[in-house]
Amino acid sequence: FAAPTAVGQNGPTVIPPIYGPAFFNWDLGVFKSFRITEAKTFEFRIDGYNFMNHSLWSFPNQENLNLGFDKNTLALNTPTFGIATHKQGHRIIQMQFKFIF
Repeated sequence: FAAPTAVGQNGPTVIPPIYGPAFFNWDLGVFKSFRITEAKTFEFRIDGYNFMNHSLWSFPNQENLNLGFDKNTLALNTPTFGIATHKQGHRIIQMQFKFIF
């Protein structure tokens, strides 16, 4: 057995770095082409970026990733540690009309 480390010091166990909440984004694009003549085509397209409007939570400036620990009282002195407080992202819908000749 090994003696435990002192309060406030890292032990021998290595934990992988934690960067933040999971990230996913849904984009969608649909188009339809209409042939007018042999050389002319009309195209309608609609694109949705983050079309499910899923919020992406983040840690700006890494402020909530620093764990503060009080050696005397053995208490956590950063109550917002690990809590994502800032929301990013919004839905964007774009329509295009294209005449190809």
